[in-house]
Amino acid sequence: MQIDVFVAGFGKCGTTTLCALLGRHPGIFVPEAKETWFFCTPDYDSRWAELHGHYAGHRPGQLLLDGTPQYSSYLSEDMCVERIHEHCPGARFIFIARDPKKRIESSFREMHHSSPLFGFDTPYRLSDALDMLPQMTKDSLYWERISKYRAVFGDQRILVVFLEDLARARESVLRACFGFLGLDESPARDIPAAALNAGERKYIDTRVLRWLRNHEFSGQAISLVPARNQDRLLAPLGLRRHFREAVHWDARARELTRTEVSPDAARFLRFYGKPADFWPEILAL
Repeated sequence: MQIDVFVAGFGKCGTTTLCALLGRHPGIFVPEAKETWFFCTPDYDSRWAELHGHYAGHRPGQLLLDGTPQYSSYLSEDMCVERIHEHCPGARFIFIARDPKKRIESSFREMHHSSPLFGFDTPYRLSDALDMLPQMTKDSLYWERISKYRAVFGDQRILVVFLEDLARARESVLRACFGFLGLDESPARDIPAAALNAGERKYIDTRVLRWLRNHEFSGQAISLVPARNQDRLLAPLGLRRHFREAVHWDARARELTRTEVSPDAARFLRFYGKPADFWPEILAL
């Protein structure tokens, strides 16, 4: 089987919301788990039956969509581009981008939320997190990331949209997506707004819980609680809480982002026809 459409990035830029909206079109099939992760797993070639299972419910004629943003992560993009080109040479790609400062903040929240699952402690200071988790910065380099896809598939097979436009002019963005895919654009007018996987729903360890995790005896007890259940069990105890406050940008985090991310953002905006001040927050750092 071949996947027809990839929403291959960018992570923490609204891919979950965009895939949900695209899936409202009768000509597009989005699997229940919109992120199959198929092309970025080491043993992908032994998992074709699993991939078929994701799309078992599609109707004849529907375009099959995979919304795995990891396909454009610096950690796996080279491998994914090669594999997708081999198995889905006719695929089209939609990328959604947002102000990189907002993306880094969203990634910071996600790293804290997912720390129990991955078994590490995300630092509370943003600059320390950027040092420990370079993907937070590198996956915010949209121009660098998309260049791998442009080189292999060409610009005519790639559509870039912006989360800011999706929020302001949803129908127009969806029409652009449907037209790019060769589909009837009219369903766009009847698709309601959605905002999924929102950052304010993410959880963060309190410092007390962080201390308990790293204590020999209490840490062992906490580790026995499956990570997927820790929010439900520890939040009522006041040990995990919603990460709703604004992310604090310390001076070193600002300087690092200005130096590494801002030039890439400017080039990306220029190439895709946006004014230099389209992303005001990255400019204000």
